[in-house]
Amino acid sequence: MKLLAVDTQEKYESLMGHLENEGNVWFEDESKPTEVNNWTEYKEETVIMLNTTLIIHHQNRAYFENVCPDVEIVDYEIR
Repeated sequence: MKLLAVDTQEKYESLMGHLENEGNVWFEDESKPTEVNNWTEYKEETVIMLNTTLIIHHQNRAYFENVCPDVEIVDYEIR
């Protein structure tokens, strides 16, 4: 499992494009990452969880800090 923080809309969009190219889909409805703008829910506190099944989740930073305290949250940087 990997946790990536996206503190701007621009970073979120960049990450979603990258994840879509890799074949990832959203957990909730299996839509493509770029089809839904989940950044607006938590904005600067948005963290995306990646796993080996190519299913992605989103939640706020505090949630993952409490549920997964041993997993580092990495700040995503646009490539």
